[in-house]
Amino acid sequence: MTDPPANATVLNTTALSNFAQVDHVELLLTLPRLVTVDAVRAEIDAGTDTHPYLDRALAVLEREVPVVTPSGSAATLETQLRKTLDPGEAEALAVAEATDGLLVTDDGDARTTATERGVALTGSIGLLVRFVDSDDITAATADDYLKRWIDDAGFRSPARDFAVFLDNAGDN
Repeated sequence: MTDPPANATVLNTTALSNFAQVDHVELLLTLPRLVTVDAVRAEIDAGTDTHPYLDRALAVLEREVPVVTPSGSAATLETQLRKTLDPGEAEALAVAEATDGLLVTDDGDARTTATERGVALTGSIGLLVRFVDSDDITAATADDYLKRWIDDAGFRSPARDFAVFLDNAGDN
């Protein structure tokens, strides 16, 4: 365990799971000041029995992504957030807020709470847009990933075709 950096990019379970499901967790390693939290690591670990692809996410967490524990103001905030959010979302949001960072989550309740609290956020689709914009993947690859998330993992997306998100990227 380590202390989070200022302006941390804090991963929640869904983004890790989504990128593991398409066997490209390494894309997440390009994000600045990347961390996750204990509860997310525990959720990933617990899911490996039923979702073997999560072993890829767990391996990356063990080798390359610092796992942090909320302390100080983040611990106090986490306690408050656990009244309405699951442990992974509460810990990740608390660390993102305490470090003036970015929360990466697809959880609707966590996104609503982050928005209400003024915490910067993105989700799996936002990451796909970022990776296309930075030439880490092509738009066709992003479209393939999105469709695989929807078809194979039950990901809920406002659109099935990735091009919609590129068309709207300037609106965010």
